Amino acid sequence: MKLYRESSSKKEKPLKHLKKLLVKEETLRTAWKNLNRDTNSVGVDCLSIRQVKESGVDDFLKAVQKELKTNRYRADKIRRIDIPKENGTQRHIGIMTVKDRLVQGAMKLILEPIFEADFEDSSFGFRPSRSTKLASLEVYKWLETGLNHVVKGDIKNCFDSIPHKQIMDCLKVRIGDKYLLSIIEAWLKAGVVEADSVYYPEKGVPQGGIISPLLVNIYLSQMDREWRRNVFDGHAGRSEERLVRYADDFVVLGKKWVDFARIEAVLADLGLEINREKTYTSNVKKGFEFLGYTFREVSSKEGLEGKIRLLPSGSSVRRVIEAVEKATEFDPSSPRPLEYVLEDIQKVVRPWMCYYHHTEYLDGLEEIQRYFNVQLREYTRKYREIELFRMQEKRQISKAF
Repeated sequence: MKLYRESSSKKEKPLKHLKKLLVKEETLRTAWKNLNRDTNSVGVDCLSIRQVKESGVDDFLKAVQKELKTNRYRADKIRRIDIPKENGTQRHIGIMTVKDRLVQGAMKLILEPIFEADFEDSSFGFRPSRSTKLASLEVYKWLETGLNHVVKGDIKNCFDSIPHKQIMDCLKVRIGDKYLLSIIEAWLKAGVVEADSVYYPEKGVPQGGIISPLLVNIYLSQMDREWRRNVFDGHAGRSEERLVRYADDFVVLGKKWVDFARIEAVLADLGLEINREKTYTSNVKKGFEFLGYTFREVSSKEGLEGKIRLLPSGSSVRRVIEAVEKATEFDPSSPRPLEYVLEDIQKVVRPWMCYYHHTEYLDGLEEIQRYFNVQLREYTRKYREIELFRMQEKRQISKAF
């Protein structure tokens, strides 16, 4: 809060002497607590969090603290793995060493409150006290006011496309500590290990890095500010447009058709490109999806014409149904007890209901329920047949003896 207040009172003025905060024991220990300590992933040094725990967390933190204090900390190379996407392409994930993850977590604790003072209200992704739920309600609010034309946008390969020089320029506006800036630049330029080769990226922030979502928000906040200047401070007649952004996904809502070329121009100035496969213009009467939510105007047949419906997306319902189908697959050689099957289904359905509890989710839930009932009856029938068969086998064996 102290950093946030100081940053708020010194708008667009760089804050200095931040190294003393980075090397504090409390900062490093909090960063350690915030790490995902359930992961078994290891970086290029093959050191896992479990091994750090076994060898001694205190000694590990002291060693990292000493490196930072004496300016001997160096960013390690990044191990890259590929994770398949739903569309058949690959997402490149960078696995950092435990030491780098720790220092990135500590750096995030310092940078986040400083830049939170600058972020626009239109930004919702990867920020404290903000969420997809709040983003969906923001979209819903503006649709209810009559902004029924929409451009649903996605930035192509956003994490991999951010220019290093430009993101460093953004950081220098608020960060006046050269040591912290040198560490961040070292993370951006760190070698990436893929198979038996190493390459050094000229742009992009590593997906999988703890600080990467914050860096993306810092860079894309230029888009938010440019939109505010264009809409509210510049051209007359554009005040009836609103931007809602969640990381690299966004929607622009307007009373008239939104100028798609203007959005492309804003991103082009940042060295970024629209993902045309995931970007489209629509009208709320047709409906559109954003962050797993569907927004659609109530039709005249349903009554209450003009009212907006906020629903779970059809794809989210299908994913739950697929999970139910997988959980109820019957293996006659090793049938699972019914209570285990129900536990697996609850692990999927409960989070789905929590995510969509502020929406009109009953239709989707009923669809899931209908499929679940059919699958459960079939599973129970097969399970009882197996149990009956085993009981008969036991009786025959006991009679034989």
